Formats: sequence, C-alpha cells, structure tokens
Amino acid sequence: MSNADFFQRAYSENGPKVISGFSRPVYHNLMGVLYGHQFDKMGFGGMIRHTEAGMLYEWASEVPQGGTIAEIGCYGGLSTSYLVKGTESRDVRICSIDPFNSDLDTQAERTDGCVELEDKPTKELVAQRMAKLGAGDRVTLIEGFSQEAVKDWKDEIDFLWIDGNHDQAYLDFTDWSPYLKVGGRIGFHDSHPRYGYPQVAEDVKKALESSEHWGQLEHVKSIISAIKLA
Repeated sequence: MSNADFFQRAYSENGPKVISGFSRPVYHNLMGVLYGHQFDKMGFGGMIRHTEAGMLYEWASEVPQGGTIAEIGCYGGLSTSYLVKGTESRDVRICSIDPFNSDLDTQAERTDGCVELEDKPTKELVAQRMAKLGAGDRVTLIEGFSQEAVKDWKDEIDFLWIDGNHDQAYLDFTDWSPYLKVGGRIGFHDSHPRYGYPQVAEDVKKALESSEHWGQLEHVKSIISAIKLA
C-alpha cells in the first residue's frame, strides 16, 4: 500500500485503524487494555486516549538501549509518563520540550486555542511527577518553545513524538525530523481529521503522503505514525 492509499483509507469517514494496509483494531485495543490505563488522565489534565497511551507505551518499548526519545509538547506529563513506563527496563533518555507556564505573553500570541494558558502545569510539577516514577535522571524537561529548542539540539533521535502547538505540526516536523535516525519512529498526536484537528491532519498528510523517506504508516485513533526509511 502506498502512503497516498494509506491516507485515503485512514482519513475516510469510516476508515479502519490501519498499518501498512492491514486493519489492526484488536492489536491496538489490546495495547490499550494492557498498558493504557496506568495513569489518571483527569489528574494529569491530559487528553490522550487509552488506546493511544497503550501504543505510546509499546512504541517507546521498541527504543533500543541508550536511545533517545524527543517529545514536543508535555503539558502535565501524561504522555511523558507512558514513555517512561515503556522504557523503564532500559537506559533510554527522554527529552520533553514545553514552555509550561512560562512566557505566557508569547504563548498567548502563538496559541492554537486548545489549552487554557492560566491553568498550565509548571515544569516543577512535571519534574516531581517524573521523580515519583523514579525517572528523574532519565527525563530532561526543556522549558521553552520547540522552534527555539531545536537550535541547540545535536543528538540523534530514536522516537520523535509531536504533540505541541497544533498550528505548527509541519514546522515541528521539518525542524526535528532531520535528527530522527533511519529506522526511527515519528508519531503525531491529534493528526486525524475525525479524532484530532484538521490542521494537524493536513500537515501530517503534507509531510508523509508523497515522501519516499517514510513508510510503515500506522493509524491509532488520532495518531498517525511512520518509520523513517531514508
């Protein structure tokens, strides 16, 4: 199945969850049951579905020893916690970039309107949550905007998780995907027109649909994921 065919099926009104042309709802739902209920969504203020959380855990578990996960958009640390749990048996570095509750004036200028800025969690709160998971030494929280943080980035990435400002998903893709290793995975949250946000869906389609550098596309609710081929 071509990438274009994948998007035609995945983005259709009644399209199934698909991976490389094959429907995988049982597998995705099983991961949600097994691994997607470990944290209280309401307590974290997160918006990730249980099935998505289970697959985030599963994809993180595929990152090799000594690898790196880069997360664009952390909020209260819900998805970060699933990345931590998925990698807890190995030494994997997780870097999460988010402005948290800092520089609210700039955030107000750039906001996509999806998050109430006055209620944003602090970096200190998320750090405490990571410490409670025993992952304080594996998780690096970078307080700032992804387009600024990438200017100082130098490391290769094994798994790139994009869940930041919904108006700049394509910019995050172009800024950060060059650091993703060949064979590494990229995942976009809120990237399905029915389950997520139309702008993100269009950005992800633009990034992946006609490119020979991406394959093994997978759709899990609002997530579109792919493997970097070259």
